Amino acid sequence: MKRLIAALSLLTTCHVFASDASDTTVYMDWDSHYVSEGRNNLPQGGIFWSGIDHTDGAWLWYERQGIGDSTNFIELNMGFMYQFELPNDFSLATGYKRLEFFGDDRCSDNELAAELSYNAIAWLTPNLAYTYATEAHGAFVEFSLSGHWQPFTDLTISPYILQGWDLGFASLHHDGRNNFQFGIEAAYDLSSQVNLALQISHSIGQGDIERQEQEEDCIDELNQTFAGIQLSYRF
Repeated sequence: MKRLIAALSLLTTCHVFASDASDTTVYMDWDSHYVSEGRNNLPQGGIFWSGIDHTDGAWLWYERQGIGDSTNFIELNMGFMYQFELPNDFSLATGYKRLEFFGDDRCSDNELAAELSYNAIAWLTPNLAYTYATEAHGAFVEFSLSGHWQPFTDLTISPYILQGWDLGFASLHHDGRNNFQFGIEAAYDLSSQVNLALQISHSIGQGDIERQEQEEDCIDELNQTFAGIQLSYRF
């Protein structure tokens, strides 16, 4: 069981620590299902998350923990990222994350990540993310397009589409197209320091998940719909 730094969390992070300022954010959020790589990781219920991010110039340091709301499950993440500014409005972020899992099963993993973004278009960010897990000896690749629209000063609407490919990361016996995912997030600044965000996403399982569903008893649904809410405080 793994949670990618990539996808939306990294898309947001790249914009946050692209400046030279030092910034710290604490947050709490709830997801209706714990979905990663197109798979629902918990047999029932959702998951509460809390954590802290600290950015200092090109560095990002973070710690987070998740607790299942209906399942005996705890996950701890700690890691860092560093962003390189490249020519022609490209940026490259690389990082490391340590994962610890507690509950009915006790396990751990390490993830190495790299992410390439193109930042020349203010309202659209193409992004290519690669994550390698040392325990699974596999990788996961995601290409995404994330939009940015501000209808009002304090409100940002961010729709996205994402295509994922599994290379031994999420399933041991299959590789290839994993899932197509799309969703939208609405983030509202309650003040200069407090932000409230709502999101909803839908994932469509593809070849990798389809084959795993047919051959293994570990996929509850081929397609997944999930939503979440987050409250964050920046200081």
